Amino acid sequence: MVFFALRWLVIPLAGAAAFWIAWTEYHTLRSLSWEQFEPSLSELEVRQPWGGLSGRALAVATDQAIGLEPETVEAVLAWQLQRYPLDPVRWFSRALNAHLAGECPARVLDYAQAARVVQPGHRGLNWQTALLMYELEEYDRAETALRAWLQDHPAGTEAALALAFQWLPDAGALIDRILPEGEPHLLGALRVARGTAWLDLAVQAWGRLPQPRGADDPGLLDFVDLALAAGEPEFAMYAWWQSFPDYAPGAVPNGDFQHALGNGRGLHWRTRLPAGAQVVRDAAEFVTEPASLRVDFDGRENLRMSGLSLRIPTPAGPRAWVLSGYWRAEGLTTASLPYLAVSSGEGARARVDLPAASFDWAPFELEIETAEAAAMIDLQLRRDPTRRDFDRFLAGQLWLDALRLEPVAASD
Repeated sequence: MVFFALRWLVIPLAGAAAFWIAWTEYHTLRSLSWEQFEPSLSELEVRQPWGGLSGRALAVATDQAIGLEPETVEAVLAWQLQRYPLDPVRWFSRALNAHLAGECPARVLDYAQAARVVQPGHRGLNWQTALLMYELEEYDRAETALRAWLQDHPAGTEAALALAFQWLPDAGALIDRILPEGEPHLLGALRVARGTAWLDLAVQAWGRLPQPRGADDPGLLDFVDLALAAGEPEFAMYAWWQSFPDYAPGAVPNGDFQHALGNGRGLHWRTRLPAGAQVVRDAAEFVTEPASLRVDFDGRENLRMSGLSLRIPTPAGPRAWVLSGYWRAEGLTTASLPYLAVSSGEGARARVDLPAASFDWAPFELEIETAEAAAMIDLQLRRDPTRRDFDRFLAGQLWLDALRLEPVAASD
């Protein structure tokens, strides 16, 4: 009976206490001036020594005065953290305030470490900690914070590498010491490398990725695109060979159309065609298995076409090459027919015209010169628009197949 009597007594008392705490919080929040830290702290110490929402509001208000009123800010933060020591943001505010006030680095590091210990996975604080540690030249701690910030967040790779590069300019060390393990971060590094034209970073990231990569793998395409743009086609050829064993460096990529045409990046065919033309891989008509490339013209456009093209890297050595293959046409209209053109970085150009508007499979070849170093040949299927008022619209079909690139034998 006594137990039941006490229970009915305790419940109203607890309710009254809760009401009193809530009323005190409400009244304090409405009456205190958060711009005046010292009087507000003194009043809080008397009115609600537990801190509560008012204590938190006062601590948040000090963010605007960090480093400007360091002693007052320190007093508020210390008071609040005595009551709520598991608030990582306030610990970091304390570290930043100490740093801006010029206190000894050991104290700043202790406060910053407390913030990370309380909540090591807090992404925002990890980034801010990395910035603070960089200013303090505590690079090991900055690297630890950056790795934690990047965990499960590969989208931040560019920002992390840009910061770490200030003290860690070596590409391999950047990857090993900053990036968490896993393909997403290596792919992020390749994106950064391509965007900044940093070939060494791309080489280091590529070498750490599992091989082979798929035909449309973003890492493969980023690496090959960067290698070609940087004038290092041998890197591109090696990477392409890793993913396409039927490709030989110096050969025409996908010259027998054994693979899908791809998305236009890397050593895939680029198929940016204007309205009135479309390109397909034709498995029903070919010279060499399994397919050919077919371009369909709908007869409603006076086309200017140059977007159907292929980049062909060449190894160092020979200067003269012969590009050969087979083509076929059916029902092409207008006197301005499509033609094949090749060019190299040395400014050399060559062109071969269609023999007729309709013909069965026939061979063609073009000769082109390159530099002694590894170079690149650009193959294009082109068509120039005509100024005629009639016979302007291109219709019909054109096929390509069995493309080969061979060095010209040196004459004795």
